[in-house]
Amino acid sequence: MAFTLGMAVGGDPSIGWMAAQGDVARALARQRGWEYIELSNNHDPIVAIKNADIFIQRHVDVVIQFNGTSQVNPVLATKYAAANIPVVTFELPQKGFYFVGIDNLAAGISGGKAIGKIARERWNCEVDLVISSEASAAHTINELRTGGMRTGLKEICPAIAGSDYVSIEGNGEVAVSLQAGRDLLAAHPEARKILVIGINDGGVLGVLQAAEQLGRAGEIIGWGQDGSFITGENVNPHLSGSVFYFLEGYPVYALRDVVDKIAAGKKPIMMDDPAEPAAKPEACPVTAAQAARMPDLEGRVKALLAAPEGSTEYDLFCK
Repeated sequence: MAFTLGMAVGGDPSIGWMAAQGDVARALARQRGWEYIELSNNHDPIVAIKNADIFIQRHVDVVIQFNGTSQVNPVLATKYAAANIPVVTFELPQKGFYFVGIDNLAAGISGGKAIGKIARERWNCEVDLVISSEASAAHTINELRTGGMRTGLKEICPAIAGSDYVSIEGNGEVAVSLQAGRDLLAAHPEARKILVIGINDGGVLGVLQAAEQLGRAGEIIGWGQDGSFITGENVNPHLSGSVFYFLEGYPVYALRDVVDKIAAGKKPIMMDDPAEPAAKPEACPVTAAQAARMPDLEGRVKALLAAPEGSTEYDLFCK
């Protein structure tokens, strides 16, 4: 019987890398001669649970998932453990799931330093407001990544007053951070020189759009995390950079470091701690100008699948 890989993609249609993870996993599975079953979690916790039941019913050998609604991961872990199906999860850890994720603290600090250098060059670090677009549902990931950005910024611009740091709940989504950003900016009408940081590009982008809608974008600088909105034709001019994770390429790490071993009849040591993950993709901070010279999502996936086996996008585009 052929080895069967189940893939549960995140399913948020506004975020291209979620679908692209399935494209990469599918291609890699077919290269290996495996059966492949893909379902979408539709960014919905109930759907994620239903998908787990389907994978279990279809007797898949391994499941890979990105689940943005990670509050149900404990339920999924119980189901998969009972069925003896190993799971690899991306970015949001769960005890009992092999974890593939970036060094969030290091990625955050690198982004914070980058935006700090821009603020120092343009404004001599004389900043009126630093907005952190948080995603509290991500718990430790948010604390490390968004908190790391504040740490990196403070290293470059230590004189920014603590009272000038404010947070919103952006949930990592443009629509949510847009409204929260509008409310916050309205509450700080005097702020002109504004920095925006956050857990991902989407959370930062929503605040930038809010500033544009309110006519407050004259002196605003954003720096994101994950690289989702820093390439392509319509990059927001106030998004000065991001830290690429190349999330669409995470299946390369999952197969190389975990799934290939299971398919070969081995049982990898469980590594479910973000401090010691099963695989740690490399972070790649880039300015908007550097990102403009990088292929878009579709081009990166195409190049990745044409590269020698085991190659990562960090190898291809960041080194």
